[in-house]
Amino acid sequence: MKNILSALFKIIVLVVVFFIVNAIAGILLPLSHDMLAPLSVAERALFMPLYLLYIFMAMSALFITLKCLRYKSLRLYLAVFISFIGLFSVLNQIEVLWYIEAFPLFTTLDVVKMFLTDVFAYGITALVGVWLIKGFKKEKEVKSTFFDTGRSSWKVAVFVILYSLFYFCCGFIAWSFPATRELYSGWAATSEPIPILLLFNVFRGGLWLFFSLPLLLGARTRKQAFWLLPFILVVATAGGLIIPNAVMPVMVRLAHGIELTFSMTVVGIFMVWLFLKEMKAKKTYEISSRD
Repeated sequence: MKNILSALFKIIVLVVVFFIVNAIAGILLPLSHDMLAPLSVAERALFMPLYLLYIFMAMSALFITLKCLRYKSLRLYLAVFISFIGLFSVLNQIEVLWYIEAFPLFTTLDVVKMFLTDVFAYGITALVGVWLIKGFKKEKEVKSTFFDTGRSSWKVAVFVILYSLFYFCCGFIAWSFPATRELYSGWAATSEPIPILLLFNVFRGGLWLFFSLPLLLGARTRKQAFWLLPFILVVATAGGLIIPNAVMPVMVRLAHGIELTFSMTVVGIFMVWLFLKEMKAKKTYEISSRD
């Protein structure tokens, strides 16, 4: 019980730090449109509670990652910062920029501002998290897994190609919802040809792998990585969709939430299975002598 209360207290501290830094950065870097104005009265009432719930989810993910990774001190900070800024922000902003015609409320400058806000928020919160949870003392790292670099070239090629095809197929989950088809109908008529979209997602697949590397390399065991990476990927992608926003109606958010929860779980498990291997235990022999 004491450990649970201690963990909960630390997560709440991270929530408060993230909320304050994010709010200050939002004031300094305001978006071009008021994102709350188009919401209904009911959605506005739900915005803050659901926003705080999402931050709690994200900071719980950060806390769990900090506890699980074998890294210590500065290496731990760099690992969680690179992974979280990449998985929670960079990939999202790249997708918004690519499909920006489908989101008329956003400008290119808005996307840059959102990214910088995330840099400040995750950068400072991760720093506080490392200090709060493990500190900056140098300790011995325990490692029982290794990244399979011997055949990594063809594995990277296989992953990014399969990711692109899988992402395209999973898009039909969201497209099966009438609200999604209605929202994107105008964009779909003028979107890039399918081969271009597939190439774009090959690029995104490479980024998913790159920003997941600190988690893959830092996992203590392969078994741990099998649940940790999918969990982080789902929170990073589907988690934010619980927040009411002016860009996506509730049914579109639900459609994408189902799509991303399924696809990111599969992607995370496949990534661990493909790239991470368990180290073989060294055999030790005890030599005994008879008197």
